[in-house]
Amino acid sequence: MLKRHFAMVNFIRICLDAVAVATIWNFCYFLRFHCGLFSYTDIPRYTTHLTLTVPVVFIIGLSRYWFGIYKSIRIQTIGTQIQKQLGSIVLGYILIIAFLYYAEKAPYTRVLLFLFFFLLVAGLLSCHFMLVKTLRHMRSRGYNQRHYAIIGTGKNALRLFRDIRRCSYWGLTCAFFLDDNPGLDGKTIQGVPVYGYIEQLPNILKANQIDEIYLAKQSSPATFSILEKLQYSGITVRILPDWGGLTALSRPSTLTVGTSVLFTASEPPLSGTGWIIKDVFDRLVALALIILLSIPMLIIAALIKLTSKGPVFYKHQRLGMNQKAFHIIKYRTMREGTEEQASWTVKDDPRRTRLGALLRSTSLDELPQLFNVLKGDMSLVGPRPEQPEYVEKFSEEYKKYMLRHRVKSGMTGWAQIHGYRGNTSIRKRIQYDLYYIQNWSPGLDLVILLRTLFHLFKDPNAY
Repeated sequence: MLKRHFAMVNFIRICLDAVAVATIWNFCYFLRFHCGLFSYTDIPRYTTHLTLTVPVVFIIGLSRYWFGIYKSIRIQTIGTQIQKQLGSIVLGYILIIAFLYYAEKAPYTRVLLFLFFFLLVAGLLSCHFMLVKTLRHMRSRGYNQRHYAIIGTGKNALRLFRDIRRCSYWGLTCAFFLDDNPGLDGKTIQGVPVYGYIEQLPNILKANQIDEIYLAKQSSPATFSILEKLQYSGITVRILPDWGGLTALSRPSTLTVGTSVLFTASEPPLSGTGWIIKDVFDRLVALALIILLSIPMLIIAALIKLTSKGPVFYKHQRLGMNQKAFHIIKYRTMREGTEEQASWTVKDDPRRTRLGALLRSTSLDELPQLFNVLKGDMSLVGPRPEQPEYVEKFSEEYKKYMLRHRVKSGMTGWAQIHGYRGNTSIRKRIQYDLYYIQNWSPGLDLVILLRTLFHLFKDPNAY
């Protein structure tokens, strides 16, 4: 029944796309030549333009099929859906331009193709998300449900159950749990029955319609033998890996090696395109800020030289990405010779100069770190770098501390804008730093930078 529903929904999606593309393609003709908004010297025959509708619709449909648009999107995130939608549209658009280029006497203008692209993006995205919203509404009301069972009742199994239940718009309903624990047989977990012994699964399925089975515990060869038979009967089998104490720094990925499939738990979160985008953004913004703030930075340097003995800048060793040592640059805010001590600054620290107290309270002492960013030692946003002595100490006390060193250290970070800097909770700082690493995006960096501007002059831990 569910497969028939999926086929019907898929057919509706294909038809909606075809109608939308055909309508947009022909609407662009009238918008280009008959609305009076654009000048032209000659109007191509509409019948010729109309005959191109079929290949245009076919090319767009083919590109969308290639990007997997017509596969199940029940549990796909909105971000993934948008990425696939835009990818399919861009590919289809490029193929259409290539087709029109080689087609003899094909009437097209740059303005028409420009209009077609933007209307195509708006039209197909609108159709897609209208359908998604309708389906999610129906599923939240109990329609178009997909039933599943979970093998296991442990911590991972229950977490999976809760995560799915929170997303009622997915239309996934748990029919039962299955566990070999005889003490749970016949009981319920949050209203869902628990059955015992995996050997009973084929008989249980005769009384319960199941579309998917999630294996959420370590199992014996006998269990996999039963699941193999069920898989052949059309039931989807999904396996929830047990990561143990490992921490996933990014979304787990798979790597196929011959006939083996490897799951990656701690792949570097910033790699490939993401790494390039962040690095280029950091260096360009750092350079722009150095130029923009050059006069205030020179004034601060002159004031430091005039009001206290010693150098203008303070350099000290820190450990950055991959535990690589570098020298962080700051304005000197303490009396000469007192900053070499490996200790955090405390409130009303007697080592500070009068100007230094002001610079530290406004974080202006950290402006020279823009040169660290420009050099590539640091990033604008990331976990704050720490002194080697503290890195060694904290890595022994907190097992996840060293995960902070999988990315570049930052001038500001997710932990800092939440008040965790200086002599504050290390555990909380690690928690916020790991959240940033696991959820990094250019948008998150921009949010942190903007919030940092409002946080500069009211940070109680800046001293």
